[in-house]
Amino acid sequence: MLLQKSISYMRRCRNITTTLRNHREIAQKLPLSVPLPLKNPEGVKVIPKGSPPIGRNSRVTKLENGLRICTEDTYGDFVTVGVAVESGCRFENGFPLGISRVVEKLAFNSSENFEDRDDLFSQLESNSGIVDCQSTRDTMMYAASCHRDGTDSVMNVIADTIFRPTIDETGLEQAKMTVHYENIDLPTRIEAIDILLTDYIHQAAFQHNTIGYPKYGMGSMDRIRVSDVYGFMSRAHTPERMVVGGVGIDHDEFVSIVTRHFDPKNSVWNRKSSLLPGKIPEIDISRSQYTGGEVRMQKDLKPLTIGKPYPLLAHVVLGLEGCGYKDEDFVAFCVLQSLLGGGGAFSAGGPGKGMYARMYTELMNRHHWIYSAIAHNHSYSDGGVFTVTASAPPDNIHDALILLVHQILQLQQGIDPEELARARTQLRSHLMMNLEVRPVLFEDMVRQVLGHGERKQPEEYAERIEKVTNQDILRVTERLLSSKPSLVGYGDIEQLGNYRMLDQALAKRDLKFLFKN
Repeated sequence: MLLQKSISYMRRCRNITTTLRNHREIAQKLPLSVPLPLKNPEGVKVIPKGSPPIGRNSRVTKLENGLRICTEDTYGDFVTVGVAVESGCRFENGFPLGISRVVEKLAFNSSENFEDRDDLFSQLESNSGIVDCQSTRDTMMYAASCHRDGTDSVMNVIADTIFRPTIDETGLEQAKMTVHYENIDLPTRIEAIDILLTDYIHQAAFQHNTIGYPKYGMGSMDRIRVSDVYGFMSRAHTPERMVVGGVGIDHDEFVSIVTRHFDPKNSVWNRKSSLLPGKIPEIDISRSQYTGGEVRMQKDLKPLTIGKPYPLLAHVVLGLEGCGYKDEDFVAFCVLQSLLGGGGAFSAGGPGKGMYARMYTELMNRHHWIYSAIAHNHSYSDGGVFTVTASAPPDNIHDALILLVHQILQLQQGIDPEELARARTQLRSHLMMNLEVRPVLFEDMVRQVLGHGERKQPEEYAERIEKVTNQDILRVTERLLSSKPSLVGYGDIEQLGNYRMLDQALAKRDLKFLFKN
């Protein structure tokens, strides 16, 4: 029986090889201007351009309690599953600052069904599973990859972490120590400067509200108690604030699994109200308010360069009010970011790496003292900040700010059609290639359902990207210049001009206000 199967398999392989060889010979005889025939002599069908993508069958189910479940098919024996929770530092108003990061560090430890971390990971290993928990300013992501057969078991682990954690004083202290160590360690690592700059520009742009609450570097977390953690989780981990997703699994099967394990009524704080503090603040659902402003961090960065092949640099970030991902101009802002692009002096070049973007061609390629120049578009449900960042020697840091302002101002002149087409193509390319990775596909799916209430296919965004015109870029540029600036300086920034000079230069749209007398 086994021999017959082997012979049959070898025959199929030989037939496929012959078919492919014949098809290649046909293709070689045709000029590139002639489309391939839909069928070759062997009857193998070629998928014509414009056909619906294979496997694009996203489905979303909303349970009676408000919990949303979404899935999308992929090929292979492994799946990525998890939960996106509307949680993070923007929702910490009324709670001790830093509590969302403590919740992140407490993930996948002991729970009611798993005595300790070793017990939990033993269960994961038996299903070839790995797990992770990451928090952003507005989302907490619990995710796992495992063999398809272990989905039920792994979802039980995730549900326990979200609804039934066992938190004691020892575990809380370890989590707080981890957060405290990260806060101390980040400023000592040169590769972590971008993380700090991102945090500071949000604090400057949205001062003392929502998106502007700090994620890193806050003071002592001694105020955080076990009851505070349970209280925060009881407010954030509710069905209407969560999306459960699975990539690579049948939708109906997944809905059955989730319904079985994700019962909010069975959460530990519902069954044991004594775990909660006497008064729990409500989750802050206020809209983000862009304020503009500055954060200046005069800091000696010489220790970061000792014994390392890195120059001593200062860093400056210019931010202007962007838009949320629900805004009609969101895609236009993304194309603008692709057009400006950028990176570091040590970035790998080559096709698709952004070496034709303006931050390369007009800053780094023309000014040898610019070591890094890059644009970012940070978008959230109700607002955003568009930033351009540069790194240069301390003596040149004000010159770097002038160049950044110049890049924004010259957008008013419009964009060359070829340059705009390149930016659109690169953005579509990044979108499609990133979604080839299963965990990225999972995150994209659950974030969309959490934010939009539905799954938008990448082809829809690709079509919208292709429709962005020069007039769209001019319109979003006007939106940027109509807002107050946000400024961050980090390192030896004694030469960096003051905020008033920057505000005047952008308001009058004239660089002369940035030149020192």
